[in-house]
Amino acid sequence: MKPTIKIIKAISAAALLALAVGNASADTVTRVNPEDLHISSLRPTTSTYLVYFHGVADTGIKRAMLATSRVSHDDSGGQDNWVIDQHWESEGGVVHTAHTVHSGQNIATLTQTSAWLTPDRNITTYIEPGKATGHVQGELPEASLATMRAGFASMNQGWWMNWHSDLTLLPLLPFEKGGTLRIRMFDVGMAAPIDVDYTVLGDRNLTGADGLSHACWLVETESGKPGSNSFQRFWIEKTTRVILKEEDASARGYRTKLLLAAPTAIEFPLPPPAGT
Repeated sequence: MKPTIKIIKAISAAALLALAVGNASADTVTRVNPEDLHISSLRPTTSTYLVYFHGVADTGIKRAMLATSRVSHDDSGGQDNWVIDQHWESEGGVVHTAHTVHSGQNIATLTQTSAWLTPDRNITTYIEPGKATGHVQGELPEASLATMRAGFASMNQGWWMNWHSDLTLLPLLPFEKGGTLRIRMFDVGMAAPIDVDYTVLGDRNLTGADGLSHACWLVETESGKPGSNSFQRFWIEKTTRVILKEEDASARGYRTKLLLAAPTAIEFPLPPPAGT
C-alpha cells in the first residue's frame, strides 16, 4: 500500500503545481507596447459582422446592423499606412461611417473622420492625434463637448491603440503569452487614453456551418472599468488573428457580433425599373 500512497501523493503534488502555475499565468499582467503587436498579420480584406442587441435566449433581438470594414494598405508616395473604412447599416439606412488612417510602423492613428447618423443625433468628428487637434460637428450637450475637447488635447501624449478599430486591431495583441495583457486605448469621446486589460481565459474551438473547427483564444475585458460587471468576450482565431465572435454583457442586456462567411458588398447592382 505504501508505494500506492506515494504515487497518489506525487500525483497530488503535480496537480497542485499545475494549478499554481495556471493561476500564476492568469494573474500575470503584461504591458503591451507597439513592438509587441503582430502587425505583420494585417492584410487587405473586407469583412462584415452581424451586430445585434438582445436579452436572454428566445427573447428576441433588436437594433440589428451589418458592420462592414474594409482594410487596405496604402504605400503610395513612400508611405506605409493601413486604412480602415467602416460602414454600419441598419434597416433604416446608414448608422455609422469611419475612415481611419493608421501608421504601418506602430498602428498609431494618423487621422480619423467618423459620423454617427441616428434619429436623434447627427455627429461628425475629425481628429489628427499627432497635432492634438480635432473638431466635432452636430448638436451635443456641453458636458460631452468639454470631454471631447479634453480628449483632443491629450491625443499626442504617448502611444495608444485606437479603440474604434478594435475589430481589426485587437487580434494583433500577443495573446499567445497568456495571462492579462494591458494596453493603452483611446476613442473619440473619451477625456484621455486609459489602460484596458484583456485577459486570456483559455482556448475555445468554434465549429462553423462547414464543419470546420477553428481554434480560438477566448479573451475577456471589462472595458477599462474593473468591477463594473460589464464584460466583452472575444473568440479570436489563432492562425488568422481574426475575431470570429464577440459577446458583450451588461446590466442593459447583451450585444453580439458575429463574423459572416462573406462580406455583404453588392456585386451585381439591381436592374433598372422596367420602361426606363
